[in-house]
Amino acid sequence: MEKKEKTGRVISEATLDRYLAAILVLRRRVAIVRSVDVAGYLGYSKACVCVAVKQMLQEGLVLMERHGALVLSDAGERRARAHAERLDFFHGLLTKSGVEDEAARIEADAITRALSGRSFEALRRYLGSRGVETPSVEAE
Repeated sequence: MEKKEKTGRVISEATLDRYLAAILVLRRRVAIVRSVDVAGYLGYSKACVCVAVKQMLQEGLVLMERHGALVLSDAGERRARAHAERLDFFHGLLTKSGVEDEAARIEADAITRALSGRSFEALRRYLGSRGVETPSVEAE
């Protein structure tokens, strides 16, 4: 599902999840996470991040503290953790299958964006029921 902002820009749910997960990871590394930090981490322009932050603020996924510090709301943290879990799951599955680490990271990201949460859960259950050892998932 995609959201439209007043500016006419469209930010997909998967892209928002990516931003949320970036904030989660960065918050574990530094005390204060700002838009510029998210831009640097993801390799996006600050302008793109600002548009996403505006949408995340409107949806109640992040809060902005003094000096522009971004903090995940409870809903934002749940989404960020779910995204990180799926990313870690597919990265682990691909590397255990022999895919090179960097390629596995890129492809895990693509798979994560392509699959819904429902499909992810179905796939994880299916693999588990077939005795396939799936990677344990832990957010970064």
